[in-house]
Amino acid sequence: MLNIIWTILLIYLCFLGINISKKINYDNYKITKMIKNINYESLYLALGTKMGVGTIIGTTIAITIGGKGSIFWIFIFTILTSSIIYLESYLGSKYKQKIKNTYIGGIYYYTKFGLKNNFLSIIILILFILTYSCFFLMIQANTLSKILNINKIPLAIIIFILLTLLITNKTKEITKILNKIVPIMCLFFIIISIYTITKNMKLLPALIKSIIKEAFNKKTFLTGALIGIKRSIFLNELLIGTTSMSSGINNKESKLTAQTLTIGTYFITFIISFFISLLVLIYLKEHNTTTLNYNILLINVFTYHYKTLGLYFLNLLICLLVTTTIISGIYIGISNISYFTNNKKIINTAKIILILIIISGIFINTNKLWVIVDNLMLLLIILNTYVVTKLKNEIDN
Repeated sequence: MLNIIWTILLIYLCFLGINISKKINYDNYKITKMIKNINYESLYLALGTKMGVGTIIGTTIAITIGGKGSIFWIFIFTILTSSIIYLESYLGSKYKQKIKNTYIGGIYYYTKFGLKNNFLSIIILILFILTYSCFFLMIQANTLSKILNINKIPLAIIIFILLTLLITNKTKEITKILNKIVPIMCLFFIIISIYTITKNMKLLPALIKSIIKEAFNKKTFLTGALIGIKRSIFLNELLIGTTSMSSGINNKESKLTAQTLTIGTYFITFIISFFISLLVLIYLKEHNTTTLNYNILLINVFTYHYKTLGLYFLNLLICLLVTTTIISGIYIGISNISYFTNNKKIINTAKIILILIIISGIFINTNKLWVIVDNLMLLLIILNTYVVTKLKNEIDN
């Protein structure tokens, strides 16, 4: 039943994306123009929220469950729905609100002030905080635990101490942290990926051919397309709310912000996701093996490509991704709570609760976490799809 709902939703999103692209004169495809207008503050926060372990494991899961062809559908779906990211960003910026000296925007604000539906805006906000600031971040901690493979109790204590030191709801401090971590993280991953891909250049033509061939294979088409597109949503966080939240943190012009966030989406899919896909596929081809355990697969991939340093590379990468996502996720949750109250006791209590929820992810079964996240994400996307569809004419061209 859920697969039927997902299928209907994904087909609708493809048509909605095409419709919005036409409405904005295909600005979402004008890469050179968008790059010239990048706002780095919004871009770094967006990458901080989007480039969690979901970027790595989302791609890996797509391959292990949906096959090589799922990569093709991740790319196609990203291209077709990039205009929805553009619209989300535009609405997040247009309907942002000012709190003291900072701006805040997102799904709640354009639902309340754009759609003028107070009841739905509250429901969406609760669901958004529950989905992203709670369960998404629990997956980050869970993956960190599995990859590092160390005793859970000491890890929980370390995470608690670090998060207590890092947590802040001040935009400037958050962006300063992300401005330092995100570029280093991206550069590090790109360098080691290019090195490995170049070393295995002779395998690329066959791998790319197999991706396209398997995408239209009768046996794997439906599974690969569905899994690939679902993981594309997870990679880019389409209609989950983080995109519009990132676009509302400054007073830049809405179109420029929308262009920046769209570029961020392309960067995650066509560079980061593509690179991790090739690293995984090269390993699978050389070893002629399959596994449904993405954690073990990732460890094997990095160990194979980088020998004894591989595990250190992966641990560092995962730690950086988890750190940026958790910082951003807590900031997003606390910022929304701060919009309703300035009471420090309530805000500090909320911070502690979020920290404890994140740490609990270390001890919960991974499969159960994914089921919960997928179901919450489906509901949130359905509601947000309704809102952006109603507001699609708000975009000014």
